[in-house]
Amino acid sequence: MPLIEWILGSLLVFYCLTLVALYLGFRGLCRQLPASPSTLSKAELPSVSVIVAARNEERNISRLISCLTSQDYPREKLEIILVDDRSEDGTWNAIEAAAKQYAFVKALRITDTLPDFAPKKRAIDTAIRSAQGEMILLTDADCTPPPKWVQTMVAYYQDGVAGVISYSPYRFDSPIPPLVRGMLALDYFSIFAVAAASSGLGWALTASGTNLSYRKQIFLDIGGFEPIKGIISGDDDLFLHEVIRKKLGTFTFALDPQAFVPAAAPTSWRQFWNQRIRYASKGRHYGGAKTAGLLAVYVFNLCIVLGLASGIAGISNVFWFSLALWAGKSLAEFIFLFHAARRFNETALLTFFLPTAILHPFYITVFGFLGLFAKFRWKD
Repeated sequence: MPLIEWILGSLLVFYCLTLVALYLGFRGLCRQLPASPSTLSKAELPSVSVIVAARNEERNISRLISCLTSQDYPREKLEIILVDDRSEDGTWNAIEAAAKQYAFVKALRITDTLPDFAPKKRAIDTAIRSAQGEMILLTDADCTPPPKWVQTMVAYYQDGVAGVISYSPYRFDSPIPPLVRGMLALDYFSIFAVAAASSGLGWALTASGTNLSYRKQIFLDIGGFEPIKGIISGDDDLFLHEVIRKKLGTFTFALDPQAFVPAAAPTSWRQFWNQRIRYASKGRHYGGAKTAGLLAVYVFNLCIVLGLASGIAGISNVFWFSLALWAGKSLAEFIFLFHAARRFNETALLTFFLPTAILHPFYITVFGFLGLFAKFRWKD
């Protein structure tokens, strides 16, 4: 067998073993935590600060405020901090009105930028440092947290737990073809499946600021976003990696559906394009074994794409070998996602697995490359 086939076969084995490890981590997580953690008494509930950084979110902010002010949590232990980050629409007016209406809502406004501080990180940092709560809960302005979100998230805190991650299924506010909608939802779900599985192994790989919580003291102990403040993105997973790297605690995953926070799906191709480049751009900042692992996965997918393309073009005779690699990769992914989807009650998404799997190597190749070299806009 040629050397290149040995190398690609080894990458397939590495990829499959990684998914086996994630599968075991997911099973471990399910054993560690019940579906619904024990309800804490009112006296045991910690004080909580919910923080949202919003920029030009006039269309969404009122709905979010309604969700947050309707939380089933003692008002004397709940604080909602809404930060207007240089909005040019009516976002600040809505935030200011909410602060006047509700005593537990605090309004902050940022009108400038700092050259060495990513704007969203600065907005969150400003809010956390002014927060009164023991626990920090983060979400985005285009999200819709359910009534028991705060209560359920804090119930997952145990000794040694620095923070809690949970799921944000896509919410589709605009008409999208069913196939595209399903593929988008499955792709996004896979990110949280990896987050849950890796947290079960004790070293969560990723998280999303749409649904994330950590102890305020942990944030202060690590120096806030100082190590990563200049990076435009990563207020979620890069911060998480810093906490774990400095051994300040672990992150667990809230499996209770009452902790799931729907997030708005991309509404345009441009928004999707920029969002995925932004996600990919963080990989080079992961460092150490994580970056090496991501590089191996990228090379593996790139070789599948090049092998298929060169085989079709008649340049090489590796078409069938590349197809076998794709099939092995897809089978391992399906097994992992099947077990995760059952636990998340998202098995309907697997209907879209085949078309998603067909495009996946190309998706990884394109956005992995663009994440290193292309510029992106946070929003349209």
